[in-house]
Amino acid sequence: MLRGDPNFRRLSPAEQQRVIQQLHEVNKLSEEQRQRRLARAEMIEHMPPQELMRINNSARRWLTLPVDRQALMKNAFRDLRAVPLDQRPTVLNSARYKDVFTPEERGILSDLLRVEPYLPVR
Repeated sequence: MLRGDPNFRRLSPAEQQRVIQQLHEVNKLSEEQRQRRLARAEMIEHMPPQELMRINNSARRWLTLPVDRQALMKNAFRDLRAVPLDQRPTVLNSARYKDVFTPEERGILSDLLRVEPYLPVR
């Protein structure tokens, strides 16, 4: 089915292989993970280019941080996913996060959380 798509056929063989690999990876996800990934893709699709660029820059900045800081931020990111979208800025700027993260790190978290759907705790 995919191989019959004209847009897919226009991709280079390397790009075609990358798309096929991504689809295989998505098929391995749980239904909840797939839905979250779709929700994130939907958010990204409707973002203005400058906003998307900002998020990409924040992702690159995250990778330049020391590993121990990345681990702390990963835990915070996981926790903040459970906070409703409209409450995330308030929580992120609370004393709890200001005492642990620099303004740059909180900015990175804020940017990356813009494309992270609300994931309530079970």
